[in-house]
Amino acid sequence: MKKLLLSVVLVLCSTVCFSQNYYFSHRKESIKYTDSYGQTQYKLIADETSNYKFYFEVSTDGRATQLFTVYNNGQEAYWAAEIKKSGYKEIGGVIFKQSLYYNTNSKQNIYVFVSQDYKKIIVMDNDGLAEYY
Repeated sequence: MKKLLLSVVLVLCSTVCFSQNYYFSHRKESIKYTDSYGQTQYKLIADETSNYKFYFEVSTDGRATQLFTVYNNGQEAYWAAEIKKSGYKEIGGVIFKQSLYYNTNSKQNIYVFVSQDYKKIIVMDNDGLAEYY
């Protein structure tokens, strides 16, 4: 009986209790495109200072789906659910965990890159638009 109760408590804690907040004040947005010479280029299209919060949590459906919600100045901007983990990728000398998420705002899949220390987050959609926090 004790083992059953302990395992139920552990399952509930692992699916309900996980949440982490990360705060950023700077957001850059760029677009990836191919120039007339066939070279891949990036162009900065927005550079904003605001109060951004990433709230990471695990869903309560028992499948341990990772979710995150983005807040801009306390207002929910969007939330996304992880579809699959895609390993690791090096970007600019930093190792990032790469995952495929479903963005509930744009209704499309996005790639999310999170540095090991969570000090850098990159959100990239299929159109080549990237947000850097």
